[in-house]
Amino acid sequence: MIYTCYKKLDELGRIVLPKDIREKIAVTPGEMLKLDVEGDRIVITKAEKNCIFCGKTGDLRTLEGKSVCKNCIKKLNQA
Repeated sequence: MIYTCYKKLDELGRIVLPKDIREKIAVTPGEMLKLDVEGDRIVITKAEKNCIFCGKTGDLRTLEGKSVCKNCIKKLNQA
């Protein structure tokens, strides 16, 4: 199902995502979103967490608010 709504940008270029859209994609305040430009469209999706060193998206641990995979943690411990 396609959901359509219209929002006006404020003076700083911001929009508010309606509550029903936030609930549909399960995002909460403070969570990162990914914005892609495809032609004349802006596509907003939940940002995947990935390792800050290698980009891997699985087997992650959080270190001081940053995501790091187990392999990179091992490499850091060996350095």
